[in-house]
Amino acid sequence: MFNKKIFSNDIDKMSSVQKQRVHLTPNNQPNGSTYSAQNYPAINFIIGRQPAWLETKSLRLNGTFTLTNVAGVGVVNNTAQAGGSGAQVPGSGATLNNFIGVSSLFDEVTVSTLNGRNLETVRSYNRMLASSKGINNSSLEYSNGLGLKDPTMTNKSITNAKTVNQEIDFSIPIDIGMFDGGKLLNISEKGFHGLQLDFLLAQNSSVVQPFFKYTNTKIPIAASATFNYAIKNLSLTFDLIRADDRLFASLPSSGTLSYQTISTLHSTLLSSDQTINLRFGASNVISTTHSIIPSLHVNNLNVDSFRQCEPEIAIPPDGDGTVAKVKNVQYMRAGVLYPYDFMLDSEKQADLDNLGNPAVQSQIMKPYMNSVSLYNNSANKFNPNTNLGINCKNQPGGPGTPLPLQSASDPRTAFGLGVPMDSNRQGVSFKDREYAIRIQSELNDTDANAFFTFTRVRNIAAYSPTGINVIE
Repeated sequence: MFNKKIFSNDIDKMSSVQKQRVHLTPNNQPNGSTYSAQNYPAINFIIGRQPAWLETKSLRLNGTFTLTNVAGVGVVNNTAQAGGSGAQVPGSGATLNNFIGVSSLFDEVTVSTLNGRNLETVRSYNRMLASSKGINNSSLEYSNGLGLKDPTMTNKSITNAKTVNQEIDFSIPIDIGMFDGGKLLNISEKGFHGLQLDFLLAQNSSVVQPFFKYTNTKIPIAASATFNYAIKNLSLTFDLIRADDRLFASLPSSGTLSYQTISTLHSTLLSSDQTINLRFGASNVISTTHSIIPSLHVNNLNVDSFRQCEPEIAIPPDGDGTVAKVKNVQYMRAGVLYPYDFMLDSEKQADLDNLGNPAVQSQIMKPYMNSVSLYNNSANKFNPNTNLGINCKNQPGGPGTPLPLQSASDPRTAFGLGVPMDSNRQGVSFKDREYAIRIQSELNDTDANAFFTFTRVRNIAAYSPTGINVIE
């Protein structure tokens, strides 16, 4: 990878390099410039080979989002209350997951070279983001910052539902491993030889969902008609750092590049004492992150298909099931406990709301947080109001002074499992060794829960004028 140290802090004053803002439209743009799950679900961008470095932190996918019924009429989510009774005035009842917003539309993201050499493919990209956004961003950021890029990302499902009543513009980052960390990628013949970005849209049934209001219980407001999403006027914007001929000629023509990728595996969690064995086939595994949701709720219009929850039993098709609490977790490498040489115990802690909802167990949740953030934990949504299911609808004055529905935080659980393998981010070899996670819970061997595994891996690629060769 190109060494950023050659650039000064005042890059624009250097005669040898220039920063250029680039705006690209899709390579396969259809008539009307509109993409949807039913028509044109595949989106392709080509970043041509040129003597420049791509500033990955500047990459944004931009466009306009719409949510309409089969007649093309927009959604009308109505959150007004009738007569002070708390009854919901009927409305459309269709929106997006407010943790990941418009990013929930993308099921798969692929980065490759112009000659077809695959560099990274992230499957279940939207589910991966659901397992990480709440860990990498705080409630304050959801309320004040993230909505400037994507208006559907909020602290409140109700607020999000009103947002999608109209067309909205978005400008979202591409949160994959290769673009993590704000790196500079050489896209010349002395580097990656240009890049292709491919996006595959997810099904309507997984993206579109009800919205929710919270009193003493969670109340879903579901649509009585079918709504479909679409995105149009797409563009990819980014910054390039261009070198002059003299500087570019002085760079070596071959070398090695280090970058990260995220891989996805899918399993089923069913038993009260279950060990899931996985083969990664990778030499430098940095972390593993696990996301759980009832199998019945995957691709289900009647629920939030990106909810982050503990295992559940007695699962209805249109609502939350009964939590089957995780009791113990063990992580293993080749049959040996690793990286912790002890069982992670989830003994009940403080019951803060006096409703039988004990606090999330830090011995289990802290490794999960670190598996996503890689120890950068300055911002996250792990706090009593937004993670433990506490009733937060009242003002500090007590039950007689309720907050407006749009004001209080959703008392949503952000649960996951996972473990960082290496605090130095160099990775641990699972090339010929099996990974396993043992989960003891209150499951009943009957109700199936989907179990997603996202593995972050450090890769090394050798580059030369003839192309790229991924060697690890």
